[in-house]
Amino acid sequence: MVLLPRFARIALSLGCLWSSASLIVAAERLTSGESRRPALADFRSTGNNWQTASALTGDPRRDKVLTTAPGNGLIVNQPDKTNRGHLFSAWEHGDLEVDLEFLLPPGANSGVYLMGRYEVQLLDSWRIQQPKPGDCGGIYHRWDAARGKGQEEVGGVAPRTNACRAPGLWQRLQIVFQAPRFDAAGKKTASARFIKVVLNGTVIHENVDADGPTRSAAFDDEVPWGPLMIQGDHGSLALRSIHCRVPEAPPPPKAESNARPRRTPAPVLVEPTDRVLLQRGFVPYEPSKRLYACSVGTPSGLHFAYDFETGALLRVWRGGFIDTVEMWESRGERQTARPTGAPLDLTSKPSVAMIELPETDGWPATPGPLFVSDGYRLEADGTPVFLSRLSTLTIEDRLVPAEDRSGFTRTLKIDGKRASWPAFVLLAEADVIREVPGGFVIGEREWYVDWPASSPHRPEIREIGRRQLLVVPVLQGTLGKPLVYSLVW
Repeated sequence: MVLLPRFARIALSLGCLWSSASLIVAAERLTSGESRRPALADFRSTGNNWQTASALTGDPRRDKVLTTAPGNGLIVNQPDKTNRGHLFSAWEHGDLEVDLEFLLPPGANSGVYLMGRYEVQLLDSWRIQQPKPGDCGGIYHRWDAARGKGQEEVGGVAPRTNACRAPGLWQRLQIVFQAPRFDAAGKKTASARFIKVVLNGTVIHENVDADGPTRSAAFDDEVPWGPLMIQGDHGSLALRSIHCRVPEAPPPPKAESNARPRRTPAPVLVEPTDRVLLQRGFVPYEPSKRLYACSVGTPSGLHFAYDFETGALLRVWRGGFIDTVEMWESRGERQTARPTGAPLDLTSKPSVAMIELPETDGWPATPGPLFVSDGYRLEADGTPVFLSRLSTLTIEDRLVPAEDRSGFTRTLKIDGKRASWPAFVLLAEADVIREVPGGFVIGEREWYVDWPASSPHRPEIREIGRRQLLVVPVLQGTLGKPLVYSLVW
């Protein structure tokens, strides 16, 4: 007797058209923790628009059609006028947890349909300040033609914040889904529900009902089971990881207690409107909160956190600015200001450091005794310019959002006399850093550094151990000349 994993048993009970052996393989691949790499064998026969690849080549940040290298490990959608079919799982599901990684080229449009009916939108909408249901991460609306022209859209829920990343970057979507419920007679007793949706580490939905199939669903009816579907008729898309599991049954409710339930404090939100805001306070950052730091918010909806102690740009984010409830609740026990948007963590290491043996020494975790913070000065609109000294060098550090909301432009002005040890600016650290036309791709397509060709400074990629560092030498001939680059995510 063959013992099937729980996920396969559920699918087989539905009389799936696939053979038992094929179904076991597909179910085990997508539900075990051993392999998260997707393969077309895990899905029903598809059109020629779905292909496998070993890597993405070309420039997925700017090319609307993805260019691929032959091999396996990725699934890529390349629709054309003839081939534009959707991708359906070989099994059907009810309640389901989905964890997948996807990449969108510019202007791309796709979606993840639970049971082939209820869509979480995938869209290149990274620069939108106020997202709508049709933007990335939104629960798409239903469509009712009977309501009349211009009134067909029904429902739909926008994500709490825009957690979408730039084209050509890998993104992660996690969904906890509850299937609709039916009684013995087949009458629906409860709508489908998105228990939680997380995009790039940020919760964008909790307990959102889907009262019926959303627009462009593969099926118009509602039933207890259906296939997972990835939309394939709107644009290019790459998938590099898909993992699914059936949620465990929730624990039974606890017996009522006379104890007073713990009150959840209401958020104390701070939002910049007409000027830049700087909020001093502790900044939560793993492995420990930064005590001598601040959060800076801008009216454009792009924000960052800065560490005075190291001169480090800790994180950047889009969307809401900060929740300061922990600075006030219980007399400010934690005193932390938490981002209410979707953060991208960078580094807490010093931005500028002197290194005796730069070819072999790693980047220091702390600035050392020769680094001194001189605080900051404020420009007329509230933009801070952070001031510091490193031995005989003076440092001015300024960050402003790009006009198109693509990211931040950072300007470092380093002046004074060259120190006895070589000095460098740290732009990024990751397992892999690749130079591309116009700049660098950081990590496994996690964010970009855009570098102006006219800059008098020259970045270098250095490999220390198993890590790569993108650094700029501070040379005598470039002292006093602004070092300008853009951080895009």
